[in-house]
Amino acid sequence: MKLIHIHGFKCAGSTLELILNREYPNLLKVESSKSGKRLFFDDIPPKLLDTDAISSHLLSPTKGIEALQVSLLRNPLERIVSAWKFETKGKKKLKESSLSLREYVENYKKSILSNYQSKLLSFQKKSDHFSCGWEISFDLEYLFSQNFFIGTVERFDESMVLIEQRLKKKGIQIDMSYPSRQNTTQSIKSKYNQANLERFLYPASDVDTWLLDLTNRKIDQEINSIHNFEILLNDYRLRCKTCIFVEHYSEVNYI
Repeated sequence: MKLIHIHGFKCAGSTLELILNREYPNLLKVESSKSGKRLFFDDIPPKLLDTDAISSHLLSPTKGIEALQVSLLRNPLERIVSAWKFETKGKKKLKESSLSLREYVENYKKSILSNYQSKLLSFQKKSDHFSCGWEISFDLEYLFSQNFFIGTVERFDESMVLIEQRLKKKGIQIDMSYPSRQNTTQSIKSKYNQANLERFLYPASDVDTWLLDLTNRKIDQEINSIHNFEILLNDYRLRCKTCIFVEHYSEVNYI
């Protein structure tokens, strides 16, 4: 296995998943059969692990495996606005469209998923407790090691180039180019006061904001360590202009 993608909700994961689907036709998409229940690597049946890559919304970070684990963070306010649009106004809307953005944020603040991105990338312990899988428990040394890569939506192209370089060090060639962003909500317009909403959201996004800031500093450090990064980035963007996605899509396995 070469790569594991921990797919954050509304964090450009659909685009990354389509890249992996093209590069690895045997991509394993795996989710929990129980809504919101976190998965652990040892939950996956061995017969499914004969694959080059895994993508999952619910898989917890895992130590002791060879594959490069990757995930993308996003500005918490932008992510929550995108989630609200997707769930209330998008083609696959999940909630009543009458739910206002402020009401959506209020529900989020009260939920176990507040500071969602930090909890998604925390190392979890199996338990029957209701909060199992959604606690903040960082191992920053591991999350920013050579075995794990955290990129950002706002720096998507740079993040993809860094993933290519990480895998190249492992002797793995991959093309992380993409023709266009997928499953976006940019076309759905909304009006809100950013400063006021950011302040309202803050108690449920403060750790996510801190982690995003740290990630951006780590990305800067890694880019600065690659002497020809600008050349690599320009080459990547040229590839994006001519690349395509494939029409075959991996089915989701629920366990």
